Amino acid sequence: MQQSDGTFSAYDGTTIYHRTWAPDGDAKGVVLLVHGLGEHSGRYQHVAERLVDAGYVVAALDHRGHGKSSGKRVYVKSYDEFMRDLTQFRRMVESEHPGLPVVMVGHSMGGNIVMGHALGNQQGLAGIALSGAALQVGDDFSPIQRKIFSGIAKVAPGFRPQGLDASAISRDEAVVEAYRNDPLVFTGKISAGLGAALFAAMDSFPDRYDTLTIPIWIGHGTDDRLTEIAGSRELEATAVNADVEAHYYDGLYHEIFNEPEQDEVLGDLVGWIDRTVAAS
Repeated sequence: MQQSDGTFSAYDGTTIYHRTWAPDGDAKGVVLLVHGLGEHSGRYQHVAERLVDAGYVVAALDHRGHGKSSGKRVYVKSYDEFMRDLTQFRRMVESEHPGLPVVMVGHSMGGNIVMGHALGNQQGLAGIALSGAALQVGDDFSPIQRKIFSGIAKVAPGFRPQGLDASAISRDEAVVEAYRNDPLVFTGKISAGLGAALFAAMDSFPDRYDTLTIPIWIGHGTDDRLTEIAGSRELEATAVNADVEAHYYDGLYHEIFNEPEQDEVLGDLVGWIDRTVAAS
């Protein structure tokens, strides 16, 4: 396996860090990994290794304000910044591997970003895979709370009213401890601006699910306390023009790739990618 990394300059000059894992021989496809809130691409080393073993080039970026990329920590001015960065990265990777099928895999907020990208840019994608995707606002946010949150975002987008419960990411204590001690993981509170941007994106998705025509893989733990499994079920039910394969893993927490059952989960994902790439 070959590993490399680098940076590119986003449309506004923000430096975006990225890394690539590649097989020593010929590859049969490209997988773009899109990480979640507060974390970074380096946490997907084991996922990348599994995919490389299956014959894929794997490329991943650190979102602006995350990991080794520049920018204010876990903050965006608008959702469009995520969209523009991912589109630029995809075009760059595609130009480096012309002719190879491309699959996007997004986790949590990364699943939200992959969905946002696919709804406007599905042409040329072999398929998308979503792990614990943030597709629906949780019931713990009432309409009044959301209005207050959005109002704060307009006047003070950098204000940070809420954080993430690290104990809810995995049932594996070693994973939780590594997450808490990782200097590249942001464990502080989420900015109101970012939260409002994600809420708005979630609200815009359902009415457009029927426009999706590419294969979709869904994976969600039934005991996920960080993103709503109902959002994944809604996508499965309403993406009527897409071939959807959904897996709801009994008892698993949010990071299904980092649970004790990860071998089963990654086996399901790789099997789906193999079938999707073969049919593309």
